[in-house]
Amino acid sequence: MTEQRRDRPWARAPRRGRWLVVVAATSLAAIVLSGCAPAPGGPRDRLAQVAAQRDRVAEQAHERSMDRLAEFLRSRWGPVALPEVEIDRWVDYADWGGLMSQCLTESGFPGARPADGGERIDFSGVEASTARELFDIDVATYACQGRFPVLSWFAESVRAIEVPWAYEYATSVLPACLARHGYVIAPPPTEELFAAGWRTDEPFDPYALVGPDPLERASAESRCPSPETLLDGAGS
Repeated sequence: MTEQRRDRPWARAPRRGRWLVVVAATSLAAIVLSGCAPAPGGPRDRLAQVAAQRDRVAEQAHERSMDRLAEFLRSRWGPVALPEVEIDRWVDYADWGGLMSQCLTESGFPGARPADGGERIDFSGVEASTARELFDIDVATYACQGRFPVLSWFAESVRAIEVPWAYEYATSVLPACLARHGYVIAPPPTEELFAAGWRTDEPFDPYALVGPDPLERASAESRCPSPETLLDGAGS
């Protein structure tokens, strides 16, 4: 295995965000919000619109990322033709390495394995030595990365879209729902503090005063879902 083949810094996942995989579950959002419905024109009515706008921005950011990757490959290999790649599905950060390994195996390179906790792909087990084989590995990696992007890679691009909706929901619909079910309501933060904690390891916790019982907290979250849950269940 040559050192050249190991040099794929672009086959690496950016640092972890607190963004779950987006799945096609808009119907779930409609169901759980129906018990906490605000007045027409409120957050519930705008959820699908916000999610659609978020998804468009994320897709555009992904396209720009793929354009930069294509430029890198052409600077390495010359004016080569690269395949047209469409998103197969958005994936969770934790699943990226495994999916990349599986995709590369299906593309004819079974030696590629996740490394560093799934943050990058280790190509040391791939049997290849000629320039053509090395090029084929790069093209396969490009295609696989295009098929399975992680939405948290583009968290900053969509932050301005999510935060206003999430803050309004977390300070109006969600506390009203919790109160209706008899839960104690946590004092709301300022919008600045809420935005600072959004999609981080220290977000605003609307269930902080529900109680120490994990089952009770799970029940509260099921009855009155968080803004992250609803946004992650709506859209693409």
